Amino acid sequence: MPTSSENDQALPLATRLGDYRLDAIIGHGGFGITYRAFDTQLAKFVAIKEYFPVEFAMRRPDGQVGPRGTRFADDFVWGRERFLDEARALARFRHAHIVPVLRYFEANGTAYTVMEFEDGRSVAQLLRQQGRRLPPEEVRRLADGLLDGLGAVHAQGFLHRDFKPSNIILRHDGVPILIDFGAARQAMGGRTRTLTGILTPQYAPIEQYALDGKQGPWSDIYSTAAVLHHAIAGFPPPDAASRVGNDPYRPLSVTQADRYDATLLAAVDRGLAFTPEQRPQTIEAWRAMFGGAIPVFEDAPTERLPPATSTAPRLGGASRAGNDPDEAAVPPSARRSRLRRRLPFLLLALAIFGVWKYQAQIRERLTGLLTVETQTAIPPLLAVAPPKETPLDKVTPNPTSMSAPTPSPQAAPDTSAKKALIDQAQRAAADARTLFDRADEASKGARSMAGEARIVAARAARPDLENAERLSYDGGASYIGQVVGGKRQGLGVAELGNGERQAGDWDADRLSGLGIVRLGDDTRYAGQWRDGQSTGLGVRERPGIERIEGNFVAGRLEGLGVRRTLTDPNVVQSGEFQSDLLDGPGVEAIGDRERYEGGFRNGRRQGYGQVKGADGTVRAGLWEDGKLVDSTP
Repeated sequence: MPTSSENDQALPLATRLGDYRLDAIIGHGGFGITYRAFDTQLAKFVAIKEYFPVEFAMRRPDGQVGPRGTRFADDFVWGRERFLDEARALARFRHAHIVPVLRYFEANGTAYTVMEFEDGRSVAQLLRQQGRRLPPEEVRRLADGLLDGLGAVHAQGFLHRDFKPSNIILRHDGVPILIDFGAARQAMGGRTRTLTGILTPQYAPIEQYALDGKQGPWSDIYSTAAVLHHAIAGFPPPDAASRVGNDPYRPLSVTQADRYDATLLAAVDRGLAFTPEQRPQTIEAWRAMFGGAIPVFEDAPTERLPPATSTAPRLGGASRAGNDPDEAAVPPSARRSRLRRRLPFLLLALAIFGVWKYQAQIRERLTGLLTVETQTAIPPLLAVAPPKETPLDKVTPNPTSMSAPTPSPQAAPDTSAKKALIDQAQRAAADARTLFDRADEASKGARSMAGEARIVAARAARPDLENAERLSYDGGASYIGQVVGGKRQGLGVAELGNGERQAGDWDADRLSGLGIVRLGDDTRYAGQWRDGQSTGLGVRERPGIERIEGNFVAGRLEGLGVRRTLTDPNVVQSGEFQSDLLDGPGVEAIGDRERYEGGFRNGRRQGYGQVKGADGTVRAGLWEDGKLVDSTP
């Protein structure tokens, strides 16, 4: 039985829930507790999941579950309804790779889902030993099962949203089973603005960090590819948040080429593309990329129950083939064979769609190429020679031409230079606005992650923290928290002799995961940590002076983010940073006085850009080291 600070909130073993007797706790997280139970009527084991969001729920001594306070009441009830909605949806169909939902009910002030108890080990257990990898044949079978199950989920109009090794059970016969869907958790995250229990950083795509990010089948594809990456390489891919800016991801087709099929590796790499648009958009398209790398295993056919009326949103682009009763009668092997026969037509259709969608860009590119070819093909003899200059004393005045003043020869070059300045500034401003939107998304994700870190730190500081020990060090430093093998491991709080305080999740004596730090000068950071350094999404601030939100590497803002001064006038810089300084296209707003969109270097304006004043006027300019050297009137 797992031990954690949440186990004291679980129901006591031997508790009866109708026909079920609880006999073990087999899992818990930020959203619920899962028990193994014995069905006294059918004489078999089942799994029961209890709705229990730890952020705003508590259990009373009589076993009843309710909100922690009146301000959480609406969220608690709303989340319980989403939990039941998800159970109703999953109970409507059966699939060989999806855990069957047997029933759902309400009791103890909360809700429960009863599922088949899948006897086997999770993929997380198989990969728990550091560096453990699955043999190629097991990876192929895992990939086939995950794609089959995921395709069935999408065909019903739902997303899994929580793919990770612990949510995949490998039965003793080798069949992978998907468990613990995350649709209700995602709905709760969108309502409560919290990410706890919704995503697992190393398996979640970047759009899942933004609570209003557009998600679809491509999001589940990323998470599935991350699980396959872990099974192939022995470790998961980098957190999506750390891939903002300079992407540290190394393709499997390069690192694992000597052990696995090249087609399989390329398909997994494609599923792990950072931006959603670069990933396959459907399971059908992704399966086609695997080619013959995934074998056809004879699994039991899917049994689809009659659909019930549902208000759940449907997914654009999700296959509806699974809803055809004639199609359901066809064995899986025959359906896959028919898919392979249709594959050339599918690829042709995708190619035609791509040409149609990007016809403007293609036309522009072809026009540019034709222009270049035409210019380079002109024979030298056809070039127009410049007119010969005539001495002034040979010019015969023309009275007609003297009737109107002629422009000064210097006016044309000056106008041309100003137009070039405006064009360059407009392009730079457009690039800056594009990066501004991405930086704003990273900033929102950082603030959410900082909120989660504060929750974890609060748990670490609880006086009743389970299995807590006190450690003392030279120089007056101390630690109170969970310890494994004499090292800080789990939740805890460290107080250093210089006044620094660290609280959160520890691993091998270092802060790793989510946590907060307060330095001696009152500088604070809340967010993700790795090996004792602030790395990942987070917020760093000096109260009353400055706040920085975005992606950090070793304590410095690296990649997309927002930096703002809290003194008057407030200066807000948004864009891509290097070592805490804005570098590249970005936006700078100085109070209500002006807004600059353009290039930066080392935190100062550099290159072309535009400034919009408080009166709405826009001026194009060229900057060097923060100084304006040329501008339009």
